[in-house]
Formats: sequence, C-alpha cells, structure tokens
Amino acid sequence: MADPLTEAENLCQQTLQALETQTRGASETIEPLRKSLQSLLSVIAESKRKVMVRSAQGQKLAQEIRDNASKLYDVTKLPRPEGKGVDELGSRLASVEGSVTKLKIYWQSFEYATT
Repeated sequence: MADPLTEAENLCQQTLQALETQTRGASETIEPLRKSLQSLLSVIAESKRKVMVRSAQGQKLAQEIRDNASKLYDVTKLPRPEGKGVDELGSRLASVEGSVTKLKIYWQSFEYATT
C-alpha cells in the first residue's frame, strides 16, 4: 500500500492539472481554488517529512486527506457545462483543507512539545 500523503499529493496535482485544462473560460472563479490547492500541496510535501506523521494517529489523518483528495479529483472528472461545479469543487477543497490543517496541527503540537 502506498503512502497516503504521496497519493494525496498526486491526486491534488492531478486536480490542479485538470483545473488548468478544463476551465479556460471560468478562470476568475477557478483562480482562488488553484491558489488554495497549490498552498495545500506545499503543506502536504512538508508533512511528508515529519516523523510523527508515521504514527497511528498521523496515518489516520493522512488517510483522511487522501480520501478527501480523491473526492476532490473525482469532481473534476465529471462532465459539466462551462462554469458549473465550482461550488462543489470549493466544498471538496474545503474538506481537503480541513484535513490538512488537522494533520499540520498534529505535527506542530509535537514540535512545540519537544522544544
């Protein structure tokens, strides 16, 4: 089984690519989503380097991120008329953001406790 954070990172990158290719006309509504997704990718990459992410709780949180990233990517694969589905993308992205925030708080709490 692959690392859930690596899978989540790949899914987020694929989602970003899909957004760039599918939404040429709705760039003003998609741009904030793309920026948010790029920001999440940097936090996911940073989280992969943290030792405490390999703990049972860290793996549970990483799996949650992967599951939410998968749902986000699935939304980009659905056929939609131009400009539709942005609300659903935003909702799914918020789920990924929430999961990533929980994981970041988890590993930051370890760093705080050890300093």
